[in-house]
Amino acid sequence: MNRSKTSWPKIAENINNRMLLLISLTAVFGAGIYYFYSLNQRGIILSLILIVAGFYFFKNRPGIFGQTVKNTPAKKIATDTENEKKPGAVNKKNILLILGYTVFYSLLFFRLWSSQSERALISPWEVVNYSFFWFYGLSSLILIFILINKEIGGGLKKIFLSLHFFLSFAVAIIIYKIGYGYDPFVHQATMELIAAKGLVLPKPPYYLGEYSLIVIIHKISGLSIYCLNKLLVPGLAALFLPTALFRFFKNVHAKEADNPAVSSASFLAILFLLILTFSPFIVTTPQNLSYLFLILTVLAGFSRASLPEILILAVATAAIHPLTGLPALGWTVWLVFKKYQTALAPVWQKIIKFAIFLFTALALPFALFFTGGGGLKKIDGGSLLEPIKSLFAGLSLAGREDWLLNFVYFFATNYNLLLIIAIGGGLWYFYGRRWRDKITDEDRGLFNGLIFINLSLLIAYLLSGRILFNDLISYEQAGYASRILIIMVIFFLPFILVALRGLILKIRRADPAIRTSWLIFGISLLTASLYVSYPRFDKYFNSRGYSTSQNDIAAVLAVDRAAGGPYIALANQPVSAAALQSFGFDHYYQGSNGQIYFYPIPTGGALYQYYLEMVYKNPDRQTMLKALDLVGVDEGYLIVNKYWYQSGRVINEAKLTADDWQTINNEIYIFQYER
Repeated sequence: MNRSKTSWPKIAENINNRMLLLISLTAVFGAGIYYFYSLNQRGIILSLILIVAGFYFFKNRPGIFGQTVKNTPAKKIATDTENEKKPGAVNKKNILLILGYTVFYSLLFFRLWSSQSERALISPWEVVNYSFFWFYGLSSLILIFILINKEIGGGLKKIFLSLHFFLSFAVAIIIYKIGYGYDPFVHQATMELIAAKGLVLPKPPYYLGEYSLIVIIHKISGLSIYCLNKLLVPGLAALFLPTALFRFFKNVHAKEADNPAVSSASFLAILFLLILTFSPFIVTTPQNLSYLFLILTVLAGFSRASLPEILILAVATAAIHPLTGLPALGWTVWLVFKKYQTALAPVWQKIIKFAIFLFTALALPFALFFTGGGGLKKIDGGSLLEPIKSLFAGLSLAGREDWLLNFVYFFATNYNLLLIIAIGGGLWYFYGRRWRDKITDEDRGLFNGLIFINLSLLIAYLLSGRILFNDLISYEQAGYASRILIIMVIFFLPFILVALRGLILKIRRADPAIRTSWLIFGISLLTASLYVSYPRFDKYFNSRGYSTSQNDIAAVLAVDRAAGGPYIALANQPVSAAALQSFGFDHYYQGSNGQIYFYPIPTGGALYQYYLEMVYKNPDRQTMLKALDLVGVDEGYLIVNKYWYQSGRVINEAKLTADDWQTINNEIYIFQYER
């Protein structure tokens, strides 16, 4: 059977939608089976049965996770496009654009791949030549010409956007050969244990969506958990975001969506959305995966998806991380209310709206308090305003370095202000006179719903900032509240999108000189965003945290070989991550306050406090003996990385107090203590 050329973009979109459906169902049913039973062989089979049943129920529904609404009269479309060639037409110009982007993309990817490192790095840019950014800017320029080319089909443009998104998101997972950050090592070790034993006790009611998703894919595909854990968030974000964003544009202000100029502006807005920076999508953690699913849930509400489909996304978000899932559920309940509110009496409408507001405002603070809170900070007028003031703490003018770094850090240090301006501009653009008559009442209600949810989240943010957490060190106490700010930005995202498209349309109608200036400025911001989305080590900024290196792995293996029996090791975060990757969670001791891992947990825990005493005060034998007493073993090790700024002092002092010592490539020193 022959298919028309125009059907292939629709086929590709359906494949994308069904992949999202499968992944969402896997996260939901896998998390449920794991929590109430186990992900052993029977649990995997039962999960697959439920996933297949759910997929069969939804697969034939039109417009899974949204459908394109075309309200533009055929005559209007013909008028706008009568002088244009059909999308997909092939000519030399199109071929050169596509070939040029492919060449630059391949070159960029090769630059990253050839720069892979097992060293201890502060920043990926330590090993990537700075010419990479010039090539990234040039590839973005070529992509812009592809996106505004009316002869290139929308399906192909989405593919190129996905490729560009993936390149932007994948720098860390390519450069850091062993791994990036600390949390991914913890989650990987947990999933390895689940894959081997079926479960890990105790079973917390969070992270299960990501764990079950990766473990089930690992079991049925044979792909390693290590690879899946690296690729999951960058890959899924690049795969699903461009399609979801374009579907949003096609359905909001749908009367002009098929106008070629508007369509091109929509594609450009998707590309330039990367200017907001994309740190949450460069590494796989449950929190980052939940941000992606929250964005998809919010956009699905504007894309004419059915309520059960939006509910699947919201429940998947909650299964991955409740901190993000609870607002997603609040948004879903709001959508249900808006659909059926006309059937309710006015008094019930007010009661239900108040209940939704109360749920969204209080669910997060209560959940945080009862799962990890140890008390409340003192409340006064100044303390309530402190979180808001912190948003503007980093504001500054450019420094006195070269003009490139000045430009990058003017953007970076004033990012919070620029983001607030973007949100304010989006609100002004949407509620301004120009948009009043251009959107439907349904869309206006959806946008009003975003404001409603964010007002409740603002209360949740202020309340959560007052909670003291028992298991977190002082500088991480505000971490959970700050995540609520990211969630609020996600709920403001539709306003930013429509304003960004409106700005692009206005620029495209301007004089060539103005268009060129904006083009250069936009590409510069894209490239600056790429740079600041990753850890940095330059004249302005030092991210400080080193990556786990091959020397760290060699050190933990050397300690394990040298140990004559049960032991503990006091080390920094990258070395502890190396221990997790090498040994998993097999080495626990029973302490007075519960189980204690044999390497320090950097976010808290007694062993980490002893490590801090050894390196910040002095490597005293008595301190090590106290650590040994804590877990009841007779052998302990102090591991010191030479890159630490006080390593020379600690190494010299530890040589005098330790029973024995050795070095790994003259980069890491290992000191042995015995009772």
